[in-house]
Amino acid sequence: MRILLINPNTSEEFTKRVQEIADRYAFPGTTPVAVNPRSGPKSIESVYEELLSSVGTLEIGIEELDNYDAFVIACYSDHPTIYALREITDKPVIGIAEASMYAACMLGYKFSIVTTNEEWEPLLWDAVRHYGLTERCASVRSTHMPVLALEENPKDTYDLIAKTAKLAVEEDGAEVICLGCAGMAGLDKHLEKELNIPVMDGVVCALKLLEGFISYGVKTSKLRAYAQPEYKPMLGLPKIFQSVYRKPNTEE
Repeated sequence: MRILLINPNTSEEFTKRVQEIADRYAFPGTTPVAVNPRSGPKSIESVYEELLSSVGTLEIGIEELDNYDAFVIACYSDHPTIYALREITDKPVIGIAEASMYAACMLGYKFSIVTTNEEWEPLLWDAVRHYGLTERCASVRSTHMPVLALEENPKDTYDLIAKTAKLAVEEDGAEVICLGCAGMAGLDKHLEKELNIPVMDGVVCALKLLEGFISYGVKTSKLRAYAQPEYKPMLGLPKIFQSVYRKPNTEE
């Protein structure tokens, strides 16, 4: 099976990290491939940047629809391209945030998310509510560090994430920690030993769920929410974005 992991930002360092983690955990017979858009923001820390990243992310997804069995959107947010891709393919599409939160609920009653900057807190609470998990989320705590700082000083970064996670456990009642950024991939097992509770890496959670879905032979429902979009003319956009519409019944 072939699984495409799309990092929606343009940080090649983050993409390499996603690839390393996917290679480490993929089952024999699974080929994971991590990519990022050719243009867009280097990090995603706001709704504005989330939307700016969507065009490049969708473009990659459309180009590769026939080449992979499933798709991961490797951004820890309720990224709009998750749902757009579900509309244009019946192959499974999963975001790393929803994958880690649902997995966390099966390993403990309350989970907390440890994320980067403070601006992500309300956005992730919105995601928690969208996934129907408000009662299961103990807290969303930020480390007050920008996303790109994750690349700069690994030891200080780890210490800050560990300190924030401990506060979530001791003060908020978290039984499971979700790492709230793709840039935190690979820190889970070190934190598990320190905290003595499960720590969810969203990249691994999404990969494992998709391997299961593919093996089980299940696909995305096209009945209502993720039905293929109806054809309509477009202005000023690359033709690739029109290629996924249901074919019109009559000529334009």
